Amino acid sequence: MPQSLAFDMYGTLVDPLGVERRLQRHVGAEAGAVARRWRETQLRYAALLTAMERYQDFTWVTERALEHALDGAAADPGPEARAELLAAYDELEAFPDTGPGLERLRAAGHTAIVFSNGTGAMIERVLAAAGIADHFGDVVSVDEVGTYKPSPRVYEHAAARLRRPIGDVWLVSANPFDVIGAASAGMRTAWVERAPTPFDPLGPRPDVVVRELTELAAALQS
Repeated sequence: MPQSLAFDMYGTLVDPLGVERRLQRHVGAEAGAVARRWRETQLRYAALLTAMERYQDFTWVTERALEHALDGAAADPGPEARAELLAAYDELEAFPDTGPGLERLRAAGHTAIVFSNGTGAMIERVLAAAGIADHFGDVVSVDEVGTYKPSPRVYEHAAARLRRPIGDVWLVSANPFDVIGAASAGMRTAWVERAPTPFDPLGPRPDVVVRELTELAAALQS
C-alpha cells in the first residue's frame, strides 16, 4: 500500500560532513574535527532555541555554529573563506544510496516530501545541487512553524501539509532525536542507521530500521 513519507534532509538524504573537503583548504588537518563540531553545534543551537522558546532560522543557526566550530581551530580562515564555507553547505552531496532508494520508492507508488530544519530556500538549493529535487512533491520547513524538531508542532504541521492523519505519515530520518520526536507526535518512523550506533533509549524503537535507503521500499512492504 503506498505510503506518505516525510524525509529529513541533513544526514539522511545529504551528507553534512561532506564540508570537510572544503574545510581542508582552510584549516588543514583539523577539517574533520571542525566539520563534526559544526554539525553538532548546529543541532545543539537549534535544540537550545527550542527549549528557550526562541526562534532564529536555520541560516542564522548555521552561521553561528560555523563561528563556534572555527573558534577551536588553529587557523582563522577569514570572512571570505567563511562565506565560501557557508555556501558549501548549500551544495552538500547526496549519499550514494539516496537516488537509487528514492527511485525504488517512487516505483512502488509512495509519495515523498522533504521535511527539514532548514529554511525553504536552503532546502531548495541543496535538493537542486544534489540532483534529487524531482523525487519530492513538496518541501516543508520548520521555518513555517517557528520552532525546531523535535517539537511536536512541527510534525503536526508536516502531516497537515500532507493532508493526512499524523498516524498515516512516515518520518524517514537518520537522526535518532528526529525519529523519537516524530514517534512521540504520533507518526510512524523509519530510521536510516547510517552509522553503527545504538538507538537512543528515550523513546520506542523505530517501526522500520534500514542501513540504506535502497532497503526502504522492501521494508515498507514487509
